[in-house]
Amino acid sequence: MYTRSKLNKTVTWIFLAIALVIMLSPFYFIVVNSFKPLSEIAADGFALPKHFSFDNYTTAWTRLKFGRALWNTTAVTVLSTIGPVILGSMAGYWFARHFNKFTKPIYLFMIGSMAIPFQAVMIPFAKVAKAMHLMNSIWGLAVCFWAFSLPISIFLVFGATKSVPLEIEEAAIIDGCSPLMLFWRVVFPLIKPAVMTFSIINIFWYWNDYLMTQMMLTRPALRTIQLSMQSMFNEAFYAWDTALAALTLSLIPMLIVFTLLQKNVLEGISAGAVKG
Repeated sequence: MYTRSKLNKTVTWIFLAIALVIMLSPFYFIVVNSFKPLSEIAADGFALPKHFSFDNYTTAWTRLKFGRALWNTTAVTVLSTIGPVILGSMAGYWFARHFNKFTKPIYLFMIGSMAIPFQAVMIPFAKVAKAMHLMNSIWGLAVCFWAFSLPISIFLVFGATKSVPLEIEEAAIIDGCSPLMLFWRVVFPLIKPAVMTFSIINIFWYWNDYLMTQMMLTRPALRTIQLSMQSMFNEAFYAWDTALAALTLSLIPMLIVFTLLQKNVLEGISAGAVKG
């Protein structure tokens, strides 16, 4: 029995090691080749560089105007995250505490909208955004992201709110809490894992989005990292050395964010899975 258990554990570790190598190999290729000239990349893409050089990073920073693109991308991500945190958490809490035959269809309609891909509504959505003067605006793009982020935010907060005992809210009301104070000071800290979960999911989406961002921001001065990357490929498709350096630069902020916040993801998923 002991030998079989040990064998199963060994096989599991081997399988996990193989899966880890497969998943990390693209990152290895990107990072290692970002330090190599194009000739070395063409000769052997998986070999270590003969001499580590940051020339590709300097070129990428200059050609992509990376500083401005980084600022635009950060502004879009931060502003887009604010809406779901405030509006999504409040709406999800309200639906959970006022779930009846009148609010249930509205809630189900909002949740059902998650099944509709952006590509299916892209053209009418662009016309509405243009009519509302949201085009070529960082704030306008953030508002558009709010519209597509609220359903998942409401869904997770709705489930997390079910785990909050009503007795806590009743005690806060007796102590004189107003509705807003009750939510932000009592309920919000208890549903924070769910809020962190959809915030992390949304942050990765906002940071890496290309389709909606390209549609909304057409001015060169408003280009995000993804749009700048695309423009560079249009200008010099075979500049893989510079492109890989730029791609590495674009990955660093998200790797830092995920490393710092990853423990909140599982907590939020568990909180949002509570049966109502």
